[in-house]
Amino acid sequence: MDEQNQFIEVAREAVTQLKRLSKDFPQLTSSHVKVAVETWNEEMFRKGELIWLEKEKKRLERRAMESRAEELIEAHLVDDALDMLNDEFSREMDYHALIDLAGRDKYIAALRREAIELKMNSISPEQTADLWNGSGRPPVGGGRWNATAVSVLMR
Repeated sequence: MDEQNQFIEVAREAVTQLKRLSKDFPQLTSSHVKVAVETWNEEMFRKGELIWLEKEKKRLERRAMESRAEELIEAHLVDDALDMLNDEFSREMDYHALIDLAGRDKYIAALRREAIELKMNSISPEQTADLWNGSGRPPVGGGRWNATAVSVLMR
């Protein structure tokens, strides 16, 4: 039995037991419990199953997005990884969402690779900082990119 079915079966059993206890010991049952037990029906379980399924779908999609974000950011430039992720999942994620999905360490590693590549192409740390600030790329420590932060990143 999967987790969802097990949860629903436990909930059904709990409602059954509450109904029995409310019937056997009405003096111990609060008015709120009486109303809940009287109105609880199979439709409510179906609604609960739908909510469960939707949460499970979102959890699985999040896991797939995290996995894919990690793969993309390890193999591509940050902007390319973000564009591919948005295309694949039909989303409009920003850099912060990418960092949240791929993880801060993988984001830093991707920035380091990119900064080194830019340096090899005669782009100075000052120019890299301007480029990254212009694109809205968040720096590791907050604030704005500067030449020092880019240089430290490349070490």
